[in-house]
Amino acid sequence: MFSEKSSRQLCRAFVALAAVLVIWIFEMGTASRGHAEVRNWSSSWIGLDVLEVLGLLATAVLLRTRPVFVAPVASAAATLFAVDAWFDVMTALAGTDWYTALIFAVIAEIPLAVALGAIAVIAPSRVSPIYPREARATRRWQQR
Repeated sequence: MFSEKSSRQLCRAFVALAAVLVIWIFEMGTASRGHAEVRNWSSSWIGLDVLEVLGLLATAVLLRTRPVFVAPVASAAATLFAVDAWFDVMTALAGTDWYTALIFAVIAEIPLAVALGAIAVIAPSRVSPIYPREARATRRWQQR
């Protein structure tokens, strides 16, 4: 699908981003927001961030081990990042909180969603010949 070097670099980048997100999850979990009066608000955001971490890690693993299966996982992860960006910006308070949410969306979440979406689109057309049985299954699925 990708060259060996670029595949390794993508995997490392996704694992590093997942590690940063784990740190962010702990930061969110310990911060007392107090702005919203919604039950389990922090837990909802932490749950979304955990799913993003799992999406990045699964995409990294599948890029290296089973590239034919990376498209649906990368697509789901891209969707999670897009939803996170949307809700962060739309639920932020006016002022500094809103600008911070917008900056995170523009610098991190939207580019990750685009990159993961691109992987999801490109992956089916670049199945590695190492997995001929999976390549045949992918071709049969695409012909339907």
